[in-house]
Amino acid sequence: MGEGPSAEVSRSPLTAAEMDPDNNEYATPPKIWRPLARAVDGFDLDAASGAEPTPIAPKRFTKDDDGLLKAWHGDVFLNPPWATNGDGSAKEEWLRKARNEAHREDVRRVVMVLPSDTGAHWFHDHVLAADAVCFVGPGRIPFIGGDRNPSFALLIAVFGPVDHELADALGTLGEVVRGRSIHDPTPQAALPDGGRQ
Repeated sequence: MGEGPSAEVSRSPLTAAEMDPDNNEYATPPKIWRPLARAVDGFDLDAASGAEPTPIAPKRFTKDDDGLLKAWHGDVFLNPPWATNGDGSAKEEWLRKARNEAHREDVRRVVMVLPSDTGAHWFHDHVLAADAVCFVGPGRIPFIGGDRNPSFALLIAVFGPVDHELADALGTLGEVVRGRSIHDPTPQAALPDGGRQ
């Protein structure tokens, strides 16, 4: 790589456009969060807020508050920072926190927006344990702060109860997968009568 300003240019993981490497804040578009907020009768907490021009919840944790270190409560909306050093560690940290908080008595559920990367370790370790996953689409929804459509699809993972209202709201955004059962192949068993017909 050459020296000079072009050697320090970073690309946004959302838009592939140039970005400030110290700025990891893109606001969730209302097209995503508003139907979800209506379905849960309003979010109580936005655990990683700061870039939204309109607050998603009355209580917000910004970068300065560090939602990873705080206790969460009620219905939680989460669009966490995604940027990492290429190892997925930021997503891993926020997913671990979301799953742990969803098991606390003070938290009803966590609704989390992430890039759809089904090959990532964090997807297999955490997203597959969600009570519902919505694969947003078809098409891609630009975030506020990005000047082009993202170069990948989105998913919404829900940790906690998924009632009809929330399932319907997720269904307006994409295809919804519910449940955590995993196919377990069973060898062919003998017929109960010894195989006689």
